[in-house]
Amino acid sequence: MKKLIDLLRENLEEETMEVKEAITKNYDVVDEVGKFFVVSKPGTKSTKEEIMFEADPFSLAERVKNGLTYENIMGMYKNKSDASRTATEALKARDTQIDELKSSMDEFRTSKKDIDEKKARAKELIQKLKQ
Repeated sequence: MKKLIDLLRENLEEETMEVKEAITKNYDVVDEVGKFFVVSKPGTKSTKEEIMFEADPFSLAERVKNGLTYENIMGMYKNKSDASRTATEALKARDTQIDELKSSMDEFRTSKKDIDEKKARAKELIQKLKQ
């Protein structure tokens, strides 16, 4: 699976370079921005490699055309280490939220079970009193 993802990334990078070369060749575009690192918001099963990627203005524009929204971008960084730190923090925050949700659901299930047990006992007592 990882080899497939790496292969897809390589193909995407090659296509992006071809698009960039075609654009710059046809329009003499000057790119003074250069490469930077983008961190997008993580999904429930996202990995660091999926939410952090290297880009330039042209490849970012292509990603936006292919479904990346600006609302999902957490930040753009010149330094890979800054992007990496942000991605790690985002994944930790996501994991914390998931853990809190799981804990809350466990508490709910336990409370529901206790209530169901008390309800059954009360029903038994009512039945005994009716006899």
